[in-house]
Amino acid sequence: MKALIILIIFLVSPFTWSQKMNNIHFEEYDLANGLHVILHKDVNEPNVIVGTKYHVGSKNESVKHTGYAHFYEHLLFHGTKNIPQGKLENIILNAGGYCNAYTNYDVTYYYQLLPAHEFKLGLWVESERMLHPVITQEGINREREIVKEERRMRYDNKPLGNSYFDMMSKLYSYNTYGHNMIGSMEDLNTASKADFDAFFKTYYIPNNACLVVSGNIDIEETKKWINLYFKDIPKGKKIKRPHKFDRLSGLEKRTEIYVKGLTDESILIGYPLMPQSDPDALVVQVFTALLSGNSNYSYFEDKLKVQEDTIIKRINASADFWEKTSTFRVNASVTNANSEQYLLDKVEAQLNLLKNTTVDPAVLKQVKRQFESAFVDYFYHAETFADKVTNYYHLYKNTSDIRNLIDHLNKITVYDIQRVAKKYLDKSNRVVIVYHPE
Repeated sequence: MKALIILIIFLVSPFTWSQKMNNIHFEEYDLANGLHVILHKDVNEPNVIVGTKYHVGSKNESVKHTGYAHFYEHLLFHGTKNIPQGKLENIILNAGGYCNAYTNYDVTYYYQLLPAHEFKLGLWVESERMLHPVITQEGINREREIVKEERRMRYDNKPLGNSYFDMMSKLYSYNTYGHNMIGSMEDLNTASKADFDAFFKTYYIPNNACLVVSGNIDIEETKKWINLYFKDIPKGKKIKRPHKFDRLSGLEKRTEIYVKGLTDESILIGYPLMPQSDPDALVVQVFTALLSGNSNYSYFEDKLKVQEDTIIKRINASADFWEKTSTFRVNASVTNANSEQYLLDKVEAQLNLLKNTTVDPAVLKQVKRQFESAFVDYFYHAETFADKVTNYYHLYKNTSDIRNLIDHLNKITVYDIQRVAKKYLDKSNRVVIVYHPE
């Protein structure tokens, strides 16, 4: 059945999907306290997503206070004045739903998936979380050990678990994008209740939040309940945000790191890019797929012929996009410690091909169709739509720009690929990290 659905997506013309996206209805408005609300009605969705996305992430943290955004995400599941400690998740589960959250560099997002008739429960939980959470020293001490173990499992105990943050630390300042989102062990150990109370007072305020309700809802009834639960939450002070995100100067272009437990020589190549709201960010997504996507056309798979190469064992390209900057990375492993230059030359040859030779239009069309099917999915699942549309509110110029994704995609030309690759994939901007087995 899934294959049939994908086939149908590809049979529908881009123009048709573009028209459908432009007709997607969602309503936005602000409460007097600054809370931004997005309501999206989808009668084909049996459930409802109720979520609150706060415009705070690890890039808002200062030196000696890293990890607070993620740590606080954990703490806001503990309980509130009207939700007993440890009962929040059970309340949602008993109503037939589930809840979750995530933190990244830019935002922190809490959400519940519930049967449509339980939307009021989701609103109540989110208002409780915003209005009067209960944070205790006992809860902080318990959660501190959980977060530290999460850091060990996800990053420190994996040979290349910290490689992404190694690269970010070479490109950006420590107090913005240059540190691990989960924070340092030292900062986690010293985090206090006073620190978290100040963090909450600064960032967990209605004028720094976007409430989304997406699914089979009655718009006017939902507005009534949102007003009831959120209108009396006090507005917070204007937030002072970091504003300097230029690439660091004076750092080494090449770094060697010896890693315990690593089996292969690994090389990470990174380039700083534009903010995610820049129109060229979509071009980067497309040429990243050209370099390291489907093996039928991937430059790294097809032109490098990695399967036959006796030196390069693995290679892939990826890009990550954030509010103020992004990164393009090439990650590879090679057979021995003397293969670094060989790899760099091979990668540079493919990047030069991207810059100086026009992409086969048929291949570009194939890549676009794959992105198109993913973008269409944004609008067919309440959970995905709620996440994406709140990102557009916080991190892009206009929330409604989400409707123009396919239009922008289909306007990308072979010359755009060359232009953006030449602008950003310059060797003078390149940072290389070489990982040696210890």
